[in-house]
Amino acid sequence: MKFTELPLHELLHKALEKIGYIDLTPIQEKSIPFAMEGKDVTGLAQTGTGKTMAFLVPTLHRLLNSEEEEKLPYALVLAPTRELTIQIGEEAKKLLQFTDYGVATIIGGTDYRSQEEALGNKACIIVATPGRLIDFVKNHGLSLDAVKVVILDEADRMFDMGFVQDLKYIFHKCKNRKQSLLFSATLSYEVVRLASKYLEDPIEVHINPEKVITERIDQSLLHLGRDEKLPYLVNSLLNSSYEGLGIIFTNYKMNIPRIVSSLRKYGITATGLSSELDQKKRIRLLRDFKAGKYKYLIATDVASRGIDIENIDVVYNYDLPQDAENYVHRIGRTARAGRKGSSIGLCSETDYTELERIEKYLNSKLPVGEINEAYLEFPVGEFIPAFPEETIPGERKGQPHDRDRKGGRGDKQGRGGRDRDRKKPDHPSHPPAKMSHHEHHEHHARTEKTSGKDSGKFSGQKRRDHKPQGQESKGKPKHHQSNNQNHKQSQSSKVKRNLFDINDTKKSQQKKKSIWKRIISLFKKD
Repeated sequence: MKFTELPLHELLHKALEKIGYIDLTPIQEKSIPFAMEGKDVTGLAQTGTGKTMAFLVPTLHRLLNSEEEEKLPYALVLAPTRELTIQIGEEAKKLLQFTDYGVATIIGGTDYRSQEEALGNKACIIVATPGRLIDFVKNHGLSLDAVKVVILDEADRMFDMGFVQDLKYIFHKCKNRKQSLLFSATLSYEVVRLASKYLEDPIEVHINPEKVITERIDQSLLHLGRDEKLPYLVNSLLNSSYEGLGIIFTNYKMNIPRIVSSLRKYGITATGLSSELDQKKRIRLLRDFKAGKYKYLIATDVASRGIDIENIDVVYNYDLPQDAENYVHRIGRTARAGRKGSSIGLCSETDYTELERIEKYLNSKLPVGEINEAYLEFPVGEFIPAFPEETIPGERKGQPHDRDRKGGRGDKQGRGGRDRDRKKPDHPSHPPAKMSHHEHHEHHARTEKTSGKDSGKFSGQKRRDHKPQGQESKGKPKHHQSNNQNHKQSQSSKVKRNLFDINDTKKSQQKKKSIWKRIISLFKKD
């Protein structure tokens, strides 16, 4: 079915034609006709299936077709994350481009004044995160009495983030609502309970998520050793034939600066996105990524929802997600708006538990790809580094990466609290780009004397002479050979430094134990 076949307001048809939306996705085809009639709808669909247009198009159609002038704001859209809220707001503005209506995007991390101005600029729709919206209602006099349509996007995610009471409060404030639309990837108990309480006899719309994934995304899984992931990723990107953008997902935010540094070293334009960055930086990075300044975005699951960029051709799972459902959200960043896409998972010995969960969730095996043996070593050649003057997002100046300084303790996340990165370095022969600050550590100075004889354990003649097939040189770095030697010495020192950390910890524990024994002995004397 095509958008031209829907009896929409002429200004919406004009906007849709300019945007380039032609065919309806399954969720749009099943839900828009009912929503246009004013009925409540619950839509069960995964990310990347076109849910945003499924609720924006009928809502704005009803507003524009209203016989009487509606009080504003007419509609309220609630979303769990700032990134998703911004994306929805941008889509709403595109649909309203031929009208005099505005959109107010209400999120935390930005100033109140600009958001108040947006509310006063004939905003017919508010797109907000629950927390900042409640702040506006309680402290800035925002009234929701005029709201006729309330929309919840990714309702399951909002419950996971603890917004249950916030949603109930907001529904209570929207006392004059006439229609409610709820979209969710899963029907959890809380979602069903909310729908039964606040939606009136809703039309249930379901689509098969597995079918959508397998039809539009070419999935593959590569079985690699843990130490082989980073060189394989570098070689894959250097020899990639993808013309569009790509996202690389990792489970740990501490990995992001290291991966970005490695890619930039070989001239690959990459940047990172995680919760470590403030809101303004995150918005700026996403805009630059969308504009093409960076070809690859390295991110944690903070970016797996809410990024709606049409020209993402490939998604890499550097780590398989610990939550099987997040696998769908991640790869759903590609194949947007009816396009085709690819996803490539790098599965090491520490990812097998996650792989079992994912395949059980999808009820199918992921196709296993063939390994290119030439990609298992870092490429050797002449490369021009990308953005040498630019600070790597998440990297702390004057300090080692948290991974090096803490031995991976900052990466302890997710189910079971497993700390994978503490088991062994991800790739011992390729340390972060900046290592001179390690010399500030006293224990590092102690190991400088021994680093030379141990460095051979981590890289050999084969690596220096090896060059992947089809690899072309892209520039000439200065002091290439000396840099390799510095990497080896720094890496050897880092391993030794971790051993000294352990010894220091043991001494500290022994000292505490001896003091405790002394205190006990005083009581015994009495």
